[in-house]
Amino acid sequence: MNSLQTNYQALVSDEIEGPHESVIFHVASEDSNGGYACIMLYYSIGGLMYFIIGSSFIYGINCIHFNFDQPPSPYHNTTVTSLSQLFIPVSQCVAENFGVIDWFLVILFILGLVYRVYKCIDRNCKAREIRQFFELNMKIPKCNNMKPLLYVTNGTQVSWSTVAQRLNGRVNNLRSVQHEQQMCVNNTDLNELDISHRILRTTNYMVAMVNKSILPLKLNIWFLGDWVYLSSQLRQTLVFLLFTSSFMSPFKAPGKLKEEFKKREERLNCANQLGNMILLAGVVSLALVPIIFSWSVLSFLLDYSGYMRLEPGFLTVRRWSEYAKIYLRHFNELDHELKKRLGRAAKPSKEYMRSFSTPLVVLMAKFSLKVLGSVVAFFCFWGIFKEQLFTLPYVLVIISVGAALFTGLSACVPDENEVSCPNELMQKVVAEIHYIPDNFKTMAHTTKVRNEFSHLFPYTIVILLEELLSPLVTPYILICRLRPQALEIVDFLRNFTVHVDGVGDVCSFALMDVSRHGNPQWLGQGLSKADQVQQAEDGKTELSALHFALMNPYWEPPAATGAFIQNFKEQVTIARDRCPGLDSNPYYNSLNSVSTMGSKYASLVNSIHRSTHQSYPGPSTSFSSDLQRSRVLTKLSEAEGPPYYPQNGIWTSMTGNEMEGSLVQTGLNPIEARAADMSLSALFLHEVHDKHMGSLRSQSESRSQSGSQRRDNGEEESPLLELKIGESYVP
Repeated sequence: MNSLQTNYQALVSDEIEGPHESVIFHVASEDSNGGYACIMLYYSIGGLMYFIIGSSFIYGINCIHFNFDQPPSPYHNTTVTSLSQLFIPVSQCVAENFGVIDWFLVILFILGLVYRVYKCIDRNCKAREIRQFFELNMKIPKCNNMKPLLYVTNGTQVSWSTVAQRLNGRVNNLRSVQHEQQMCVNNTDLNELDISHRILRTTNYMVAMVNKSILPLKLNIWFLGDWVYLSSQLRQTLVFLLFTSSFMSPFKAPGKLKEEFKKREERLNCANQLGNMILLAGVVSLALVPIIFSWSVLSFLLDYSGYMRLEPGFLTVRRWSEYAKIYLRHFNELDHELKKRLGRAAKPSKEYMRSFSTPLVVLMAKFSLKVLGSVVAFFCFWGIFKEQLFTLPYVLVIISVGAALFTGLSACVPDENEVSCPNELMQKVVAEIHYIPDNFKTMAHTTKVRNEFSHLFPYTIVILLEELLSPLVTPYILICRLRPQALEIVDFLRNFTVHVDGVGDVCSFALMDVSRHGNPQWLGQGLSKADQVQQAEDGKTELSALHFALMNPYWEPPAATGAFIQNFKEQVTIARDRCPGLDSNPYYNSLNSVSTMGSKYASLVNSIHRSTHQSYPGPSTSFSSDLQRSRVLTKLSEAEGPPYYPQNGIWTSMTGNEMEGSLVQTGLNPIEARAADMSLSALFLHEVHDKHMGSLRSQSESRSQSGSQRRDNGEEESPLLELKIGESYVP
């Protein structure tokens, strides 16, 4: 980062905005995904749970006779007739048992409670503004049911895409909303990207910093090797330190990077300042480890004790980690879009992880299952005939713990009748998650790739252990790992922050401009001016642009990005028109991978084959009204993109008009078809990238053997997307 010489840039104007503009619409926490009533209930329940946990902890360590059957308990050798005898009244407990430490905990508890009440009131004010804006300004009335985020227009639920279109004035001529309210002070209109910048400003920075490996999230643990660690506490701390705290962070307000952080000559002073803030946060976190750790344990028991008792198998269910939710996220991808995409990727990911088994672990698991099953069954059958057995000490503990271990170990034994191919399963995974290192595709059958993928998709018990250990690990990462990175973080914020009129300071990667941050290995040399430092890794810019264009069909991308998208479509057409039997054809290789993702997708692929090679007539222009709108999903508030195809003949398919024509035959609704289109686009781009990288490796090996540079062969050594429009593709 230190070698980069550019400074903070203003994208349109170098002038710095005046006082922070009034933002009419805000973003609620991703955990509080509901309407006004849901948001307020969420924070009220959170405050109530804080009160219950905090008061119970303070009361429990001082006012309960846990060892009532042992001296010096007043109930030793005394018959206890009721539970009330074991609980000391609060007034008596405070007078007799409270010490200095206890009063310190009470003060911290009260301060935390006051903060919770303040946040609840603050959220209430913002939520009321959102509701009034939707109902009064955007003319979107709320539903009569108890789902206030599901708005209706003429009896039809409104998706987020429709809300965004109303914000930028593309539905029912509501452009006056922006004109009258001036949500963007310096802009006449508000486009889809402006809305995304306002909602996902901090998220885009986090995605870019993870993509460029700015955040030190990889730890080397001597008995586990490399481990990617990002707990929810660490993520929230990083967001607070780097973005939301006006006192500690480089940002003085949302969308306002501090002036000194924009100047190259101030980079060392800014790095020292940020390093000191990180050190302060780390020391405070270290000092509060006993309290935070105790709180984490109590929260864990409160949240999961019922599951551990009734459904112990949930511990062996795999989930996407916090790191995966950032690493796999597109720029400007909304929360519900990411959730749906990762939800579709969960099934093939589970199948991929189940395709691996260690013989030694399997043998030990089978042996343990036999022993545990026999012990649990023995005590259960014995207790059926002799109920007094269950009153003896530790009998119920043996049965409960044994049953839980039996359920957990069962997941370690693979199905003997299941046969799978890791490489094909990885292709299914790539179709949905879109981002993986190159070696995952060629070495998916190896244990090394399996272990690395487990960092993205670990067991639930691993995630819970990381959360429990977070109070101990977070101070270490802040003090020993993040603080030495302060200068690199400052350089990143200065070099990759641009000012957009009406929006403020945003991450330049989030503009999805391939000329600034495109990678030649993914789109070709001619469209990108970026060097290695400025390039996004793993095709992040290119895939994000394709995804955003699909989700927002009215979006007008930057010139270079628009040329890339158009060139991408042309190259898909060129590859599609070639012979489908060739193994090196990326289009048909991608189609074959999509066809294995389910029966509907297989039908879609078959329909595309028929429409391509049997001259199947395309859809008529009238196929854009009632038929399309009737095939929508029920939860439109979580729909990815518009729940119908845009009118006026606009179709943004990246893989050809056959996708729309095939919709009629396969029964896929527009949302499902759009997801399939993105999967096919991602696979096609990966195929192109892999071919280009293979070409480069072949050239390197040939040069090392012959000692001279081979003659440049554009058809074999250039990426597919470098071909000019209209040029034929020869595999």
